[in-house]
Amino acid sequence: MSAPSIRRSLLVRCGLGVGAILCALSGAAYFLVRHSLIREIDRSISDTAALLSNQVELENGNVIFEWQEGLGTNDALTLEGIFQFWDDRTGKATRSPALGTADLEKFTGPAGQPEIRSILLPNGNRSRAVGLAVLPFILPEEAERMRSAGDIPDPTRFPHTLVVACDSESAYRTLARLRYVLISGTLLTLGLGFALIDQVIRVSLRPIADLNDQMRDRADHQLDSSLTVPGTLPEELAGLARSFDGLLARVAATRQRERDFIRHAAHELRTPIAGLNATTELALSKPRDTAEYEGFLIECGRSADHLRLLVERLSALAKIGVSAQAKPKTEAISPDSVLSECLLVFAPLAEKRGLEFVVTGPVGDLRMLGDRALCRIILNNLLDNAVCHSAAPGTVGIICDGVGRYVRIRVSNPVTVLPEDPNRWFEPLFRGDESGQNSGGHLGIGLTLSLEAAHAMDGKLSACADGNDRISFTLELPSA
Repeated sequence: MSAPSIRRSLLVRCGLGVGAILCALSGAAYFLVRHSLIREIDRSISDTAALLSNQVELENGNVIFEWQEGLGTNDALTLEGIFQFWDDRTGKATRSPALGTADLEKFTGPAGQPEIRSILLPNGNRSRAVGLAVLPFILPEEAERMRSAGDIPDPTRFPHTLVVACDSESAYRTLARLRYVLISGTLLTLGLGFALIDQVIRVSLRPIADLNDQMRDRADHQLDSSLTVPGTLPEELAGLARSFDGLLARVAATRQRERDFIRHAAHELRTPIAGLNATTELALSKPRDTAEYEGFLIECGRSADHLRLLVERLSALAKIGVSAQAKPKTEAISPDSVLSECLLVFAPLAEKRGLEFVVTGPVGDLRMLGDRALCRIILNNLLDNAVCHSAAPGTVGIICDGVGRYVRIRVSNPVTVLPEDPNRWFEPLFRGDESGQNSGGHLGIGLTLSLEAAHAMDGKLSACADGNDRISFTLELPSA
C-alpha cells in the first residue's frame, strides 16, 4: 500500500469540492430555467382557458361558443390553438381547428377546479394542459325568456369540460439541450479545474519539496547544523520547520554532550587502567615474596574499586536519563527523614575531617513530592561533596524550609578557593582544581547524576558562591 500523498489528497478533495459546487450550480441553473419556462407555459394556457371559458353562452336553449365566430379572422386561434370542449350531458366534443378530429385527454381538478398537468398530444408531442369545468353564461334577456317559457335559468344544467393544451415539445427539447450543455460544461470545467488545482498545489508544495530535498541530501556530518527554511514555506508549515530545526539543535547539543561525555569518560578510565597495568607489570617484573605480592594486589584492588565505582556512576547516570523521560513515581516524603538517613552515613567522615553538621529546620510539617531513592542519591552526593571538599575545620550548613510551591534543602560548606562558575560542577566528569584536596574517590559524575535526578522529579538543583568563601548547593522539589 502506497504512502498517503498530501498533493493527491488535496487534489482529490479540492476536485471533489469544486465538482460538487459545479454540479449544484448547474442543477440549480437547469431547474431555475425549467421552472421559469414551465411557469410561463402554464400561465399562457391558464389565460387562454380563462378567455375561452368566458366565451360560452346559452342562447335559445343551445350552448353557443363565441370563439367560433372569429375563426376566419384569428389565425393564431385557427392554426395554433389546441383546446377541446366536452358537453358532459351528451358527450359531444367541440375541438379547435388545430386538433382536427383528434381528441385531447379529458381531465379536471377536484370539483371541476382547474388542474395543470403534462400530457401527450395526438401527434405524440409533449405538452402542458389545463382542464377545468365550464358553465355557460346566460344573458339577462335569455334568462327572462326562459322564465316566460316556464323554464328555470340554471347554467349547471349545461355542464362542460374544457381542456386547453400548448405544444411544449420545443421547450422540452430546449431543456434537453440545456442539460447537455450544462453537463458538458461541468465536465470540461471540472477537468480544467483539476489541472489548474494540480498546478497550484504543485507550486504551493514546492517549498516543502525543497526542504525535503535539503534533508534527504544532508550528509551525516551536517546533522548538527540547522536547516535553511525556505522563505516561501507556507505559514502553516513554518512552525513545523522551526520545531524540526529546534529538534536538530537539541540533537546537536545531545551529540556534543555525548562526545564530551565519551572524551571525559575515556580520560577518567585511562588513569585507573594505566595504574592497574603499571602495578601488574611492576609486580611481574621480578620474583617477589608473598608480602610484596599482597601489597601489589591491594593496590590493584583499589584501582578495580575505582573502576567499579566509575562504571556504577555511569550506569546510574544513564538510568536517570531514562527515568527523566518516563517520569518516576513520586510520593510525599518527609525531608527530615531522608536527611537523617544520609547524615548518619557521613557523620563519621565529617568528624574525622574536623567538620560539624549544622542543621536548621525543617520548619513545620514539610512534605515534598519525589522518589525516595533519587532523593537519597542527591543528598548523598551533596553531603559527600561538602565533606570531602570543605576547608577543614569548619561547619557544613544544612537549611530545610518551604519556599512557595517548593521544599528547599540547601547544603553549604567552606572552600579554600571559590569557583568562577559553580554550575560547571554539574557537567559530566568535571572536577575543579580546588577539588584536588580530597578527590580520590570522586569521579566528577555525582553532581551530574544529582541534577538529572532532580529534573526527573520536576525539581531544581543549583549551585552558587555566597561571597564568604562558601559554596552552596540548593535542591528544590515540589511541595506535597
